[in-house]
Amino acid sequence: MRLEDAVQAALSRLQREGIEGWGLYLRSAELEWLGELVQVGPRRGCTSARCGHVSHDPAAPRRRWIPRAGALYYLGRAGDGDYGYYVLRLPGRDIFLRFRPPGAFHAWIDIVDHSRVPEYLLARLAGLAKHSGGFL
Repeated sequence: MRLEDAVQAALSRLQREGIEGWGLYLRSAELEWLGELVQVGPRRGCTSARCGHVSHDPAAPRRRWIPRAGALYYLGRAGDGDYGYYVLRLPGRDIFLRFRPPGAFHAWIDIVDHSRVPEYLLARLAGLAKHSGGFL
C-alpha cells in the first residue's frame, strides 16, 4: 500500500462518528459485531509495572466504537453517575446504549433495555422531533 492510500484509509476511518473514550471497551458481545473499535489516540495512563492499578486502570489508548450499520443518536446524559445514553437505529430494531465516560477507570459501552434510559431523555426527543422533523 502506498503512503497516500494508507493516509486516506486512516482519515476515512477516523472521521466516522461513534462513541469515544479512554480505554473504551464493550460490555456486550453483540456490540462487537454491530460495530468496530478504532484507536483514535495514543496510549496514556499508568505504565508502572509495580502498580496494582487498584485506584485506577492501566494505560490504554483512546478508542472510538463505530457502528457498521444504522444511525447512532446521542440521547443525553443522566444524573445517575453521569452516564451517557445513545440509541442505534437499525431497520426494524432500536438498540439502546449506556456509556460510562472515563475517569480513573476505562470507559465502556453496554446495551440496555429501553426501560433503563431515563424517561426525561426520551420525552425530550418528542419536542426535538416536532421542531426539526426528526426521526420519530
